[in-house]
Amino acid sequence: MWLAIIAILVLLFIIVPILVLIPLSFTSVNYFTFPPIGFSTKWYQDFLQNEEWIECFFRSLGVACLTAIFAVIIGTLAAMAVSRTDFKYKKAFMALMVAPMVIPVVIIGIALYNFYAPLRLNNTITGLVLSHTLLAIPIVFITLTAGLKGVDSNIELAAAGLGSKPFGVFFKIILPQIKTSMLSACLFAFITSLDEITVTIFLSGTDTKTLPIAMWESMRNNITPTIASVSTILIFGTVLSFLLPELLKKLFHKRPLDRIVEK
Repeated sequence: MWLAIIAILVLLFIIVPILVLIPLSFTSVNYFTFPPIGFSTKWYQDFLQNEEWIECFFRSLGVACLTAIFAVIIGTLAAMAVSRTDFKYKKAFMALMVAPMVIPVVIIGIALYNFYAPLRLNNTITGLVLSHTLLAIPIVFITLTAGLKGVDSNIELAAAGLGSKPFGVFFKIILPQIKTSMLSACLFAFITSLDEITVTIFLSGTDTKTLPIAMWESMRNNITPTIASVSTILIFGTVLSFLLPELLKKLFHKRPLDRIVEK
């Protein structure tokens, strides 16, 4: 009983400050006050009618999509190597895979800035995608490593014994069993890129400004409830991203008989 109450209080302590932004985004005045004065959607209209905001928003979505693709590919290969093979310095390899999660992001930003400068990757979409992929790989690696532990390796050996090629074993045996873990990892990588600001500050410029950078600059120069409206959109997008894997999980785990009955 007491444990449940404590858990609820901790959850409220974390969520309530975030949820306060939602009513603030519908205020009718040009400043923040809680409870909000009046009701208006003009700050959402201001966001949708601002070309710079929209450009940064779609640029962030594009970078996040590319980041999710590359991070899932690299993270899957690394997770397969760790979970299915034994090799020298395996622990060191795993430590390197999760290192971007442990090293302070500011240090990563400074290091990437100096590394990208001679390569002319600063202020480029390629540089942003590569840096965001570096930050997203650890969470993809951890998620898929955990998912692969639930796959029976004997089935893979049986398929290989029957003549199936390694690619066939992966796509026909392993992938169907880890697709929910892979989807979760993809969404985590997408959200990691979409919310990233520290490294992006070092690497982006006027031509590669992302939505978090635009929000940060707006807060420095002129704070308006438009920030709250953008934050609300991101909050609902994040919530939907976390709900989507559960919905697809129920769909994927539906028995064939249930599908026939529904039809």
